[in-house]
Amino acid sequence: MNALFRLFAVLTPLALSACASLPHAAPAANAQASKAASAAADDAPPRDEDNPAIPHQQLRAEWLYGLLAGEMAARNGAAPQAAETYIALARESRDPRIARRAAEFAMFAGQLQSATTALSLWLELEPTADTAREQLIIALLRGGKLAESRPLIEAELARQPQRAAGVFVQLARLAAVQSDKQGAETLVSELAARYPDLPEAHFALIAVAAEAGDQPTVDSGFAQLARTAPQWDLPVLWQVDRLRRQSAADAISFLKQELARRPQSSIELNTSYIRLLAGEKRFAEAEAHAASIESRFANNGELLYLHGLLAYQTGELPQARKLLEAALRAGYSDSNTLRFTLGQLADELKQPAEARRWYMQVDGGDSLLQARVRAAQIQAADGQWREAIDSLNNLAEQQADSERIAEAQAMLARDAKQYDAALGILGGALKQDPEQTDLLYERALLLDQLGRSAEAEQDLRTVVRLKPDDVQGLNALGYVMANRGVQLKEAQSYIQRALKAEPDNAMILDSLGWVLFKQGLASEALPHLQASYARLPDAEVAAHLGEVLWSLGRKDEARHVWDEARKSAPDHPVLKETLDRIKP
Repeated sequence: MNALFRLFAVLTPLALSACASLPHAAPAANAQASKAASAAADDAPPRDEDNPAIPHQQLRAEWLYGLLAGEMAARNGAAPQAAETYIALARESRDPRIARRAAEFAMFAGQLQSATTALSLWLELEPTADTAREQLIIALLRGGKLAESRPLIEAELARQPQRAAGVFVQLARLAAVQSDKQGAETLVSELAARYPDLPEAHFALIAVAAEAGDQPTVDSGFAQLARTAPQWDLPVLWQVDRLRRQSAADAISFLKQELARRPQSSIELNTSYIRLLAGEKRFAEAEAHAASIESRFANNGELLYLHGLLAYQTGELPQARKLLEAALRAGYSDSNTLRFTLGQLADELKQPAEARRWYMQVDGGDSLLQARVRAAQIQAADGQWREAIDSLNNLAEQQADSERIAEAQAMLARDAKQYDAALGILGGALKQDPEQTDLLYERALLLDQLGRSAEAEQDLRTVVRLKPDDVQGLNALGYVMANRGVQLKEAQSYIQRALKAEPDNAMILDSLGWVLFKQGLASEALPHLQASYARLPDAEVAAHLGEVLWSLGRKDEARHVWDEARKSAPDHPVLKETLDRIKP
């Protein structure tokens, strides 16, 4: 075997690191490279001795340099340039292995034109390379060049008729990217006519006909598949996905028809139908279908889970629990999500001990943190707030999201009125990372609640400095400053920045009305507070609106607003403070 390509066989793992620093055009370096090439060639195991496509020629230093340059370009994220370098080298050296490497680079970079060039060259240099032919067909199809791919497809079908099914599936999957829709249908129709009993050929024809808008051919194709390949789901799911992107109702109608045609339809088609119905809030139909097929798919975990969720959605909680527990026993794949759902269901049934039992059984997945936090809340509500916080310490060892864990622990302490403990937890986490804006925000709210509004303002200023467009932070900073009665124009500017981002946010409208009132602009404040109260009849908004109305002499209206608020939140601290101060 020649020296150049025995070297090429070991180039990437060995020679690249050793020769990466070769100067671009220094003759001495090139001579040294040739010497290194000969040594590597002597050590490399012989390969491709009997392959007539491999040229027998000596290594040139400029080729070695080109190979090295291409590999370095690829390693540095420049795969398109590497592909072009290797295409040029393959043309010059006439070696199919370099053409193959060029194709790999081009396909990795998503460069279809370069990939087509490299694959064509590879096939030219090594006509027996099946992989080159297969990949070239796919590249041409991906590029929408079905007509150009036809000779290759016909040759492939003639040479390997046993691979016809795979060829037609590729034609189906790439039908959407063909630019000449009518031409694609004509071509595939001619090819498929040679395979009247091959389901994949009918699928390919369905796909190109659908793209060409030929609905009769699509309909007859699916009728044929329902008779000849009723257990083959791929074409049906392909059409469902295609229709769903435009009209869920059309997708549901189509799948309902196909299920009726296929009495022994698979669980996948049936659960897809249930999910489509549920997605359109057609829960009764979805639940009825789930119930109708349960005897066919006894102890199927996914079906039991879906049926349980539907019962949950329609308020049949005992039935939902029965079905979900059955899904767990049947081995439903996502057991953590299932246990979390059972915990939520027990919560709704006002069974906290049962809910906590399920939450504590969640040991992984996306629901882990949420489940354990809820379990801790239940424990804290039972008077065990220290133990609840400790339980989340154990979770912190498993989770990277220490910020959310610290926030949850602080809220547990706060809800137990252990304010010093809550501040200690937040402060400890912020020592580890002083720029955790969510924790700064939570600490600011707690400090403000404790009357330490100057400290709260400092935390909120840090939030806004770190996140200048944070709507929540801007509004809170402006509101705290308004309550303090300091730098009211600046406070108003923060609130207005927040309102610009969310003009219908009731809390921000309340803040704007309040800061205007604090500046003595009661008439200007009133419409903002009225708009806020219309959106959110909250006790705090009611306190502000009532005070502005009172200041404008509209005392009966103020009393009415306050009376309504007292009915729903008699102990709200802002409402109580306002009424104690004004004594209406």
